[in-house]
Amino acid sequence: MAEELHLSGYDDRRSLLAQRYTRAGRSVYVVALPLRLISTHLPIPDPEKPFEGNRRVNLTHARKFGQYWRANQEWVSPPLLLDTLAPLLDNFDPKYAAGGVEVGVLKLPYNTAGELDILDGQHRILGWKLIADTISDDLKKSREQLERSKRAEDPVGIQYYEGLTREATRDQERLGREYVTLEILEGLDAETHKQYFSDIAVNAKGITKSTTVSFDQRQIANRVTTSIVRELPILRDRVDFERDRVMGQNESWLGAKNVSDIVKHVALGMSGRATSAFEVEANETPLTKIAISFFEALSSSFDDLEEMAQGDIDPVELRNRSLLGSVTIVRVLAGAYHDLAVRAERGGTFSVSAEGDARARLLFEKLAPHMDFPVSAEWQATGYFAEDAKAPSSRAQDLKGLSSLIATWGSDGRPFVQR
Repeated sequence: MAEELHLSGYDDRRSLLAQRYTRAGRSVYVVALPLRLISTHLPIPDPEKPFEGNRRVNLTHARKFGQYWRANQEWVSPPLLLDTLAPLLDNFDPKYAAGGVEVGVLKLPYNTAGELDILDGQHRILGWKLIADTISDDLKKSREQLERSKRAEDPVGIQYYEGLTREATRDQERLGREYVTLEILEGLDAETHKQYFSDIAVNAKGITKSTTVSFDQRQIANRVTTSIVRELPILRDRVDFERDRVMGQNESWLGAKNVSDIVKHVALGMSGRATSAFEVEANETPLTKIAISFFEALSSSFDDLEEMAQGDIDPVELRNRSLLGSVTIVRVLAGAYHDLAVRAERGGTFSVSAEGDARARLLFEKLAPHMDFPVSAEWQATGYFAEDAKAPSSRAQDLKGLSSLIATWGSDGRPFVQR
């Protein structure tokens, strides 16, 4: 009689190490899954066809998560939360138990993707699937180009494509050795799934962009922000790291996200974008220096800001009496300062032109008498202020337009001259 061979390719179950415990009367199974198995073990969201009981997945958001994972050896992700009506308990073989937690082998059906529903984590799931496909494509293309370079005896091409092949191979190996945690809830029907999804969305407190500034130090503008907030009297103890919108009785002048945006405006202008290349190439020290130069130009040119820096007035009083209490006008002035005084140099370095800085300060001094409320007829004539508004329009095109207009005033020292 032939010996029976036990080959995984013929099994109708996938065996995984799992923990089991009870939460809210339901069994929860916790599994550590290699990232490379996400596409075969989990349902993959389709941006064009949202899953029932879930929101439509945002393709750009998912793709950015995959890129985040690939770019960072040190990454973090909460568990992926899934549920199923499949009777998992019948396919769980406990081996050990302690304190209400069982450890054993969970056998999932091979059609797991059809049995599981995503409660939380669909953007991460799609992101890993997309980046895994990208890595495979990159590896295939680099190998093909490497072979062509070898046949052509092109040493430069060989060196270049060997490097790309090594990089893609390392990323593919990461997919096999790095894990994400799955929490699978047993026994949820469609209506309970929808309720749980709603509960997650309602009870989750989103993190503000200002809070992100202090937590996310990978972005250079955020690092500069946390540095200058400690250093400059005009900013010290006057920046809110929790709220994005600073208004009314808020004792802060700006939100941390506002300061980060202003740093970018000083470096890149109102039209510039902080691309991934900017993040890689920009030099933090000169970027900090030009941001400091801008805020020092403000405090030396506007008496209200100097009084605030000295502690003679607070941001609430400033908002009640001056345009300078508006983050929008400060952003616009930052863009104008860039056009007048900042030079981008090779190697991601920035510098301030002494002549341009002097022009900007002279312009700011000439604008100072026009900052009080009510908004002057001269500002209204620019077309960027709504009637009775205490700040200019914050639409992107209006920010660019007003910033550019102010920069032209600084070129010849004649504010409010219509050209």
